[in-house]
Amino acid sequence: MKKLALIAIVLLAGYACKKKETKEEETPVTPPTSNPAAPVFFINIPSDADGVLMATVTDHEFTNFYVTQLGKASAFFYTAPGNYNYVDAGVVKCNDSVLVKQSSGSYLYNGKPINGQPISGIQYGSGFVWNVSGNTNVPAFTYTSTNFPSIAALTSATMIPKNNPYNVTFTGASNADSVVVMLTGDSTAIQKKTVGASSGVCNFTAAQINAVKKQGSTSFPYVNFISYRIQANAVSTRKYYMIGSISSSYRVNIQ
Repeated sequence: MKKLALIAIVLLAGYACKKKETKEEETPVTPPTSNPAAPVFFINIPSDADGVLMATVTDHEFTNFYVTQLGKASAFFYTAPGNYNYVDAGVVKCNDSVLVKQSSGSYLYNGKPINGQPISGIQYGSGFVWNVSGNTNVPAFTYTSTNFPSIAALTSATMIPKNNPYNVTFTGASNADSVVVMLTGDSTAIQKKTVGASSGVCNFTAAQINAVKKQGSTSFPYVNFISYRIQANAVSTRKYYMIGSISSSYRVNIQ
């Protein structure tokens, strides 16, 4: 009997140890909060941004090849500079158009392109006015800018030798700080540079030109411009960057 009792005690002790070990292994561990990747912009945003509000105009081409300039707006409010977990900013308006909050937490107004109408969506001819109602992490503010950038117009040749350097020249881009110049084609290589708006020129090397178009391709590449102006808006302890941008595209031929 004593021997059986001793065996029972040992078994119970072993079970208790296993149960304790299992309990310790099952203790939940709170994972660290992940920081999403930064939103992708074609322009350079300062690293101290608490948010970015963009008034943009892009070309929209219909199936009948008619092109309208489409006014859009988007807004991104960060938890903190470098922390891209978006926070709620309440009601966000640009020129009285209400932006729709997306599942990601950003805000967007896409506009509606109208065939036969030169300008669709939000009208930025007189600039823009942002109204943000605010919330716990975003102070309420109104911001007005009366100067909206004009398009950059291509003035260089549209016939480009494939193995030669190419100097993109342009005029316009008034009220802009900088111009993003992109050379795109059917290759995955997109050549992109940013130059001063007043410079009127952007240089691409022969290797960059050669990378844009696939060998033997008959499709047409494009020179794309984004004229933009960026302004800092300090509200309380936060800094938001207000951007006005307008795009233009020109078909070229690389031979």
